[in-house]
Amino acid sequence: MRLDAALAMATGMGRKESRLAVNKGQVCVDGTVVRKADYAVKSTDTVTYRGAVLDLREHLYFMLCKPEGTVSTTEDTEESVLRLFPEKYRKRLFCVGRLDKDTTGLLLLTDDGEFDHRLMSPKHHAEKEYLVSLARKISSEEIARLEGGITLENGEKTQPCHIEKQTDTVCKIVLCEGKYHQVKRMFAAVSNRVTALRRIRIGSLPLDPTLADGQWRELTEEEVSLLFPKK
Repeated sequence: MRLDAALAMATGMGRKESRLAVNKGQVCVDGTVVRKADYAVKSTDTVTYRGAVLDLREHLYFMLCKPEGTVSTTEDTEESVLRLFPEKYRKRLFCVGRLDKDTTGLLLLTDDGEFDHRLMSPKHHAEKEYLVSLARKISSEEIARLEGGITLENGEKTQPCHIEKQTDTVCKIVLCEGKYHQVKRMFAAVSNRVTALRRIRIGSLPLDPTLADGQWRELTEEEVSLLFPKK
């Protein structure tokens, strides 16, 4: 990879700005100042910019336990989940799918478009599991209606799903699709209201129970491979 491209990728700066930084001698490779923007760097090289070591990995994969009140957007606003990450990552990352502002739990962030497509494309049917709290008791008959597929207020029909009742007002639901506000709209279709919603699994990846709301960690190579097996 070219040195200016590596600098741009790792810092989020533009290519013109990164070339200028290299020409000014602000970048070192393995302790030596390099002023050639087209210098070829390897992932094993230690590259520093103004003394800070750069992350030269091609792609990044993070698990976030999304807190309530944050939004799944790439815009660097006060409410954006990106504000929970160090500034060096903010220009690289985007959310894999979305969670509503008042929904908590498992949210993945990456800079890998193929990974995002693999998990979010309807043809791949990646399961999403949610823990749902309801305003009133839900009956076995209502669960059966929801599991078989139900017609929403706009006439859309949902695909079959699986619901596991935890208490009279709490259940787990597993979906293979992601319509707008789907879980809330499904329970509204049986005259109930979702009071709290938390995503606890995507595909084979559960939310790390050690993460508190607002905390994040990198995915392991094994976790990435499970979600996005390479051909």
